[in-house]
Amino acid sequence: MESWKESLQVALNERFDSAFAELTESNADVQKAVKQQLDTSALVKNHPKYDDELKQMVDSYFEAVQLLLGEYSRHLYIQGAKDCVTVLRELGVIK
Repeated sequence: MESWKESLQVALNERFDSAFAELTESNADVQKAVKQQLDTSALVKNHPKYDDELKQMVDSYFEAVQLLLGEYSRHLYIQGAKDCVTVLRELGVIK
């Protein structure tokens, strides 16, 4: 029973990765934001006051943000699929 959930999770992760790659390639604002994030990350990591305590706090913060964004994206994707099915049912395309 769990294998179908794992397969679904793998498929969702692949779709998210693909969608983000497409978004990054096609949207200059996203490209700029990704570059800004990478540049800022390098600046923070190379900052002279970036000690082990601050590193732990920053890493913890970004892990939480990444988890929240991942869950939010997953929720939106699934909700979009549900909405699509609802619309197709209302149009009589599917039962």
